Amino acid sequence: MPKNLKNRFRTELIRQRKNARKFGGREKLKKLHDGKYTDYSHIYSDRSYMAHLGRARKFADFCREKGVRDFDQITPEFAKSYLFFERDRGLSASTIGSDALALNHIMVGGGYWKNSQRLVKSKITGMPRRSTKIYQQREKSLNSTEWRERYPNYYAKYQRQIDTIRAFGLRRRELVGGSSYHGKDGLGKNSLYWSKNGRIMAVTIGKGGKFRQIECRLDLQPKMQQLYGDYIKSADKMPKNKQEYLRVMKQNKPFYRPYSHSIPSHIFRADYAQFKLRELASKSFSGSRVYSYSKRIKSPQSGKYHYVRTTKTHDLSKQYQIGVYKAPFGAFYKLSEYMGHNRLDVLQSYLGEGREN
Repeated sequence: MPKNLKNRFRTELIRQRKNARKFGGREKLKKLHDGKYTDYSHIYSDRSYMAHLGRARKFADFCREKGVRDFDQITPEFAKSYLFFERDRGLSASTIGSDALALNHIMVGGGYWKNSQRLVKSKITGMPRRSTKIYQQREKSLNSTEWRERYPNYYAKYQRQIDTIRAFGLRRRELVGGSSYHGKDGLGKNSLYWSKNGRIMAVTIGKGGKFRQIECRLDLQPKMQQLYGDYIKSADKMPKNKQEYLRVMKQNKPFYRPYSHSIPSHIFRADYAQFKLRELASKSFSGSRVYSYSKRIKSPQSGKYHYVRTTKTHDLSKQYQIGVYKAPFGAFYKLSEYMGHNRLDVLQSYLGEGREN
């Protein structure tokens, strides 16, 4: 066994990456736990492995400076002191949260801590919180239009990728593919279809293994037809569910390879969300939708808090506001389906103050 912590951390993360390949994927674990389980013992992609490894190396340097040389010396309190050290250096809430996740993989996933001892940044007093105001967030100060105007050379180099994200609201990995499906889940020759009403649809498997059909923005449809017209298949061939898409995905070949992470894909997803919402807001919606969510309540007997599942019913024709945008409930629900969240609260990230194009 390696003697120094840096190499021992690396050995543990390699073990988790190998175990994930043998285990059969994140979807299998979700089914075993009804979709509610935080897994610190498997790493499901090479990109996640490299991210955790880089953070583990930083923590190993901190341990060496503090004279900590063995796993037994790394207590939850010591790990918290590292997060405070990161905070005092001015690192962002998202960076500290990612560091905490890497430590949980090493210590909980490695069997050195119990799951109840894991680091939860939001429960540590004094930790910074991620701002809900877009203009205060790291790397989110520019909207899509401003970014393209400020970095014309980058835009020219990656124009096809950027415009495709703006047209369909794709995540980066949905565009170029990820390691979970050997890269074949990226946008490619088996991903685009005509709808029955003449709109271009992109079919993908997104975050959490969610299958979805995404309608192209009306204003960018001519450009998408120009780029991908030879690959757009008829409506009757469009996969109707995840199982059908997985079959056609076996022969899929993505149009693009992974590209620079200096391209902030998130703001181009926001571009899609805003333009698509304006388009949806002009349509009529009727009926209602039941919205299920967890409500935090306090037990009168024990005084402890717990969560109960409850529901609300929304009138889809009723006006609603998220961020700076107003539209019928139905428009927001449809947009959330296209974006791959199916939750209205997440739309704040795309429609909030400071994001407007």
